[in-house]
Amino acid sequence: MAFPVCHYTFEDDDTVTRFLLRGQYFEASEVSCFLQLLRRDPKLQLVDIGANVGLYSLPAARVTQVLAVEPNWRSMARLAKAVDLGAVASNITLVHNAVSNVRTTLNMGVHPRNQGTAFLINSTKCKVTPNNKPCNTLSMTDTILLNDLLPLMRTKAALMKVDVEGHEVNIFTHPTAGKFFENIDVPLIFMEWVLCRRHPADIVQRLIDFFHSRNYTAFTEGNSKLESHYLKWPENILWKKTRIHF
Repeated sequence: MAFPVCHYTFEDDDTVTRFLLRGQYFEASEVSCFLQLLRRDPKLQLVDIGANVGLYSLPAARVTQVLAVEPNWRSMARLAKAVDLGAVASNITLVHNAVSNVRTTLNMGVHPRNQGTAFLINSTKCKVTPNNKPCNTLSMTDTILLNDLLPLMRTKAALMKVDVEGHEVNIFTHPTAGKFFENIDVPLIFMEWVLCRRHPADIVQRLIDFFHSRNYTAFTEGNSKLESHYLKWPENILWKKTRIHF
């Protein structure tokens, strides 16, 4: 599969762009797994929350329908350009918002050398990233609820990838995301966990309860059930409610 990706310069992004400039694909094995699952079931579409420059969304749009959400305007501009260059506009819906548990307008922070580390802030100027690294301040963005994405869905079943720098704990709450899961069958959610587990225990438990109450179980990327304490869970996890193999 060949398609255009509009990446940053190495000076602006030493993570995803570094891989691409070396002729490597960032998270290639995970993207490949998604593509295999999407090819097997034509009813599934991809919901990509925290799409960055589209390393999941762009190849998936050549297999199925995609809903890509990205609040960093610099990344969204690159993703939109790649969609146009690759002629996949009919298969992908772009949403330039941040998904949260409230509808409001907030500033964003971003790591100056890793554009994928973009996150909401409750101040006018960013001080540090969630990893306590230096950060710059991005322009303001409107936040929406996961439920607000329902009218944009083109099927009733989807795989979901979520990478929002620890803000996952605010996306998946019963009042703000419950309706989405009532109407869309989501057999698998691929979630970055490393920053989620740093939140206070009651907030993390709320997130876990959201999925447990909907019959999801946490697994490793290797499809091993996670039975240890959530603090010992790996950097990325899968929430699954079926025997689907990643």
